[in-house]
Order: sequence, then structure tokens, then C-alpha cells
Amino acid sequence: MMQIKEFISPKQFLFLIYVFCIGSAILAVPATLLETNRQNAWFCGVLAIGFALLIVAVLLWLIQRYPQQTFIQIAKKSLGPYAGTCISLIYIFFMFIQSTFSLRDISTFMTTQIVPETLPTWIHALVLLAVIYGGYLGIEVVARTAEIFLPWIVVPFLLLIVLNIPQMKIDRLYPFFEFSMGDLVLGTTYFLGNPFMELVFILMITPHIKDGKKVKRMFVIGTVASGLTITIAVAACILALGANIASMHSYPVYLLGKMISLGATIQHVEVLVAIIWMLSIFFKVVIVFYAIQLSIVQLCNLRVRNFLSFPLGLIITGVAYYIIPNTAYFNYFEKYYWPFYLFVLSVCFPLLFIALSYIKKNKAAKGDRSQQT
Repeated sequence: MMQIKEFISPKQFLFLIYVFCIGSAILAVPATLLETNRQNAWFCGVLAIGFALLIVAVLLWLIQRYPQQTFIQIAKKSLGPYAGTCISLIYIFFMFIQSTFSLRDISTFMTTQIVPETLPTWIHALVLLAVIYGGYLGIEVVARTAEIFLPWIVVPFLLLIVLNIPQMKIDRLYPFFEFSMGDLVLGTTYFLGNPFMELVFILMITPHIKDGKKVKRMFVIGTVASGLTITIAVAACILALGANIASMHSYPVYLLGKMISLGATIQHVEVLVAIIWMLSIFFKVVIVFYAIQLSIVQLCNLRVRNFLSFPLGLIITGVAYYIIPNTAYFNYFEKYYWPFYLFVLSVCFPLLFIALSYIKKNKAAKGDRSQQT
């Protein structure tokens, strides 16, 4: 079994949680929330953050019951080699699908907004070259890189919000709480699925953290900070553009950047949105890519993982192009099906593992008492 030789600090883990969550969500989530809930889309963000903390609590409970173990190791320890292997294969499959979804998000955005004449396959290949190299170097290097580039994500976002303040009008939020319960549930579950339920993939890197006592605090802070970032982006779209205009665009946050024009000096600020999104989604893909590598290594009891980088990258590049027939199908699947699949993976399976750990502990305690008597 490969031993862990890479370590990250709790602060770096916080940064990884933040960039992982805002990843594709900073552009994809606002469009869906505005489409379903219009001027009350921000309220879905508030609810999603609350429910996300419950999901994080379940994951932290699992980490507490199985310290210094990844999801693959927990599954095999809880369910045995055969059932644990089946659950692990499901886990790897969903990580693989998530990485292809993120790549498809990148190519769709680039080909519709920035480079419309470029083939999506070339965009996939260029992004995967950087991802493969990042996965090859390991999670420690990725965490240090995220620490360096975090200001390049946060500062452009703050500029995007501040420069749009003159165009914001509070009356665009009215009327408050005028929505149907079905739309509210749909928007909230979508926001939970992308990105908070995907945090279950982070369990592959938690054993790399130097100080395990700070995992809980960093996990919660990273989740809340990323949720607030996306919710603020949604509220800014409503205040600056209006719910009706913002809901008609696939990337309202990108449109928010286009709206900024301060004379002849500051124009085309939408490049700030592109910088935020490209950096954050790169880190999301490379984290999942590393998690897939490590999962295969632990499932197959291999000693090294680097030889998996290139072939795995080639497979993801090809599958990302063919797995989704069109954007409408992708949006429909991600809105109505993806959150419920992730619910099984991020809530049901961890609760099953926790229940089994208590059952085994009680059986062991009864066995000890019977031997003593």
C-alpha cells in the first residue's frame, strides 16, 4: 500500500475547499437559480449554505470515526473487501463523471463567450495538460499553488462587485419571498449538488492534513465562505441587471463584468470573471483528478500513482466530449438528477459507514465483557 508522503497545512486545506466549491459553480449556479427563482434566487443560496453545513457535519463525523483514512479505505474497512470494492468503484465513477462535467463547463463557456471558432476537444486537451501535470506533482504542490493564486481569485471578484455598485438598485429585489415551493426546492437542491455534495470527494485528501484537529474549523469556514461568495454573486446579478434580464443569460456573472464601463479607462472587465472561473475550475478539476488517481492506487494496492496520470487524462479528454450530447441535455441532467445521485454518495454512504462503525464497536465491547465474565 502506498504511504502518504505529502502533507498540506490546515490553511492550505481551507483554500482548497474554497476554490473547489466556487469552481464551476460561480458561473453555472447563478444562471439556474435566477431561472427558477428570479429575484428571490439569493434566498436559495442562504438555504443551501445552511443545508451544506449539515452535509459537512456528516462528513466530519465520518472523518472522526475513521481518522487518517480516505473514502476508499473507509469503504473497504466498513463493508469488507467485496462490498467495499463495489462502493469504491461507484465513488471513482462519480469522480470521473464530475471531472468530465467540469471540462465540459470550461469548453462550453470558452466556445460560446470567448473563442467561438475553437473546437471543444482542443480546449479539453489544453486544460488536461495542466491538470495532468498538477496531478503528477501531487496534492502538496497543488495546495501551495492554490495559496499563491487565491488573491487572483478573490481580488477580481471584489472588483467585480465594487465596480457594479453604482448600477445596483435595491428595488430589483422586490417583491420578497414571492416564489413557489417547488422552485425553491429545485434551486436549493441544485445549489447543494453543485458544489456542496461534491465535497465528499475531498475525503481523499483529508489524511494529508498535518494538524487533523483543525480540519473541522477549516472545512466549515471554507464551505461558508464559498457559499457566501456564490450567493453574493447571485444577489449582485439581481441588483445590477434585474432578475428578468439576468435569468435570460447563461452566464449572468459574466454579463455583470460586461456592464462595467468607467469612461475610456476601465472597460471589458468581464476578463476578471474569466480569470476567477478559469483558475477556480482548474483547481477543482486537478483535485478530483488527484483523488481519482489515489483511489485507483488504494483500491488496487499499487505502490505509485504517477503512471496513471497520462492515460487517465486521455480517457477524460475523450469522454468529456462524447458523454454529453448537447448543452440542454447537460443542464437538465445536472439540475434534476445529479444532486440526487450525489446525495446517496455524500450522505447515505457516510451515514452507513458511521452506523457500521458503532455496530462493530458495540459488538467488540460485548465480546470483551463476555470474555471477562
